[in-house]
Amino acid sequence: MHVTTSPPNMKQVKDFRDADTKEVGLKIVDYWISEDKTLYQNHLHYDQLYTWRMGELSPYALGLLEGKLMGTKCPKCGDVFFPARVNCWNLDCKWLKTEWVEITQKGKVHTYTVAGWSGRSSLKRLPFVLAYVMLEGVTTAVANEIREIQPWDAEFNMPVKIKFIPKDKRVGAISDFYFVPADSWKPSPMNPEKERIKKLCEPVYEWVKTM
Repeated sequence: MHVTTSPPNMKQVKDFRDADTKEVGLKIVDYWISEDKTLYQNHLHYDQLYTWRMGELSPYALGLLEGKLMGTKCPKCGDVFFPARVNCWNLDCKWLKTEWVEITQKGKVHTYTVAGWSGRSSLKRLPFVLAYVMLEGVTTAVANEIREIQPWDAEFNMPVKIKFIPKDKRVGAISDFYFVPADSWKPSPMNPEKERIKKLCEPVYEWVKTM
């Protein structure tokens, strides 16, 4: 049986494009929310304009706009996914549809690297720490920056928390938040490995000053 549905009424629109923008590089330039506030889409510009419809994953994007982490949980095996997945990845669950849950905004670093080069949108933040973090209660790791830290002070298993950018700057994407050290965390003393990383960072800091 073929079922047809009417297209959603994408009523709430927010456009981020400046009048004089050249729209080069990678940038989300707007977002659209349906009249009933259940569906989200945006336009992603990367040398040309793409429409990025979230569909059943819209609660993930809508949650970010409101400062929430919305993930999904398998009702059978209990695995929790963030970023969200519509279906469980466990083969024993036979692609069972997941359920929406709110994720705790703290976790621990699983692994990390100090970036000395990046895409255009992040160049002026170099050098920065890119980490995979296991949020509390979540089965999968999520990648994002750790900020408010010296790059050489990052550590495996360090506790971190989520920090959102200002609400009027959010676009419903993972760039709406980043990690910062948990309040209880203190960096370990300087050691030879930290000195090595610090030395590698120094020319990157100097290069960024020239931009």
